[in-house]
Amino acid sequence: MNRDWRVSGLLVQLPLPDHINERAVCNAIAPEKDVDGFHIVNIGKLCLDQRSMVPATPAAVWEIIKRAGIETVGKNVLVAGRSKNVGMPIAMLLHTDRHHERPGEVETVVWNSRYPFCRPWMMHVMPLQCQAWIHRVKRDV
Repeated sequence: MNRDWRVSGLLVQLPLPDHINERAVCNAIAPEKDVDGFHIVNIGKLCLDQRSMVPATPAAVWEIIKRAGIETVGKNVLVAGRSKNVGMPIAMLLHTDRHHERPGEVETVVWNSRYPFCRPWMMHVMPLQCQAWIHRVKRDV
């Protein structure tokens, strides 16, 4: 299907059974047909602020932010969600984007990996003036 010109995109429904190597399956898809952006080339490009495949939901979030005219440059943002196909790409786009027509250039991105709500300590973290900081919240023991 990678070579078939009639196929414009491929999506792997994750998670896969334990006996199947997800990374190998995702990397077997041609980067230009990788709809979820899970190929290692697409992940690297996203992290390095190069044009890449952006998963559908993060792309929709960007479109909403753009159409609503929300200014993100220099802002502090909390991304509530830990998924690899939504939360992580949104956090990376907020963190890195400077050259595309995306909002980007956020001052601080807090990536909440376990709790879909704000923790009290986040109110103290958000004002920090850091450049390119992503914090993964750990589950309380």
